[in-house]
Amino acid sequence: MTNISITTHPTGRSPENKYFFGKQAEQLDLSRPKFNKIGKGEDFANFYALLQNQKNYLEPMNFETVGTNFTLYTNDERHKQFVWNMFKVTAEDQVGDWTIYHNTSIKMEPLIHIHLDKKIMLIAGTTFLGEIKKGVFGIVSFELPKFDILPMHCGAFTYRGTTNLMFGLSGTGKTTLSSDPEYKLISDDEVAWTNMGIRMIETGCYAKSEGLTPETHETIFNAVEIARQRDTLVEENPEAANARLSYPISCIENAYHKRGNFHHADNIFFLTMDAEGVFPAISRISGKAVRRFFETGYTSTMPGTEAGVTEIKRTLSPCYGSPFMPRPVKEYSDLLMKNIEKHNSNVFLVNTGMNPDTQERFPLDFTRNTIKQSILTEYPLKDTSEKVLKTLEQVIEGV
Repeated sequence: MTNISITTHPTGRSPENKYFFGKQAEQLDLSRPKFNKIGKGEDFANFYALLQNQKNYLEPMNFETVGTNFTLYTNDERHKQFVWNMFKVTAEDQVGDWTIYHNTSIKMEPLIHIHLDKKIMLIAGTTFLGEIKKGVFGIVSFELPKFDILPMHCGAFTYRGTTNLMFGLSGTGKTTLSSDPEYKLISDDEVAWTNMGIRMIETGCYAKSEGLTPETHETIFNAVEIARQRDTLVEENPEAANARLSYPISCIENAYHKRGNFHHADNIFFLTMDAEGVFPAISRISGKAVRRFFETGYTSTMPGTEAGVTEIKRTLSPCYGSPFMPRPVKEYSDLLMKNIEKHNSNVFLVNTGMNPDTQERFPLDFTRNTIKQSILTEYPLKDTSEKVLKTLEQVIEGV
């Protein structure tokens, strides 16, 4: 294994080029057709035959997540190393329930097919590393609610005896804020909430590298250097707006290196990159406000996160991860609200975007300190759900 640098095309995900197949596709949220398209059976059959007939696949790789195992066939060693970084690789004879055929040599537009009955995912026409990662998460997000488990697009960490979740789309600061040097990281991007507690889905990190310095991103910066020394670093699109770095979580010194069950969430943070500057730095919310923010996922999409996004774009992304949460939104929000009520979790809205007073982005250190104070304070913030919810509805009208 060696360090790798890869320039991909496109430089972001292609969620609108994804199609689902099979009887179980009837369980998808078809009110979000942008991400949950139902394809024709013959299209899947033709694409499947095309990928199966390729003769350039490497040895298959088996890996596991929470309750779902995969076998990957790819022609590209760089993508195989990326998967090795991101997931728990299993024995050669531990064949997955799901099979992924991934081929970067076929000249075509990006295309992703997911057959929910046959448990097969097909990917071609793209070399973007995140397509495998988010394809896997989309499958996990479909499967886990069957077992009353909530998949979450969020970071998770422990701090001073508390377990904390941090929701947010790419660009909101989720990876950076959850990788604070004073925290012990569980995962920077994807976890599951089971009846046993919080559990990591991935065993690796996929961090943005723009503006990476030891002063502002100490944990990530140090992890990158360790990964480089261990020859496990994957650099993706170093010159692009969506430049990223992949490395095993074992490269982070203040992280949990083995998968396990962690305590149920004490605090939950919804991050919004509020480009309008209408929300305060932090707000304590509960009840209807929690459900509404989770179900709408108000934020701003950052350049390069998806193919074709070149400027900051105000958006709503249900569950803070609409492209990879294919079931009806209420299924996920019901599970979240049930867990919050059962475990008496605190919920906060955190604006990592524009300061309403200065119309400049909140400094990273300020946001970090604000979050820590909300975790540790003996005098909790006043619940401002009604006011914040009113502001959200006004914002939604303009989207």
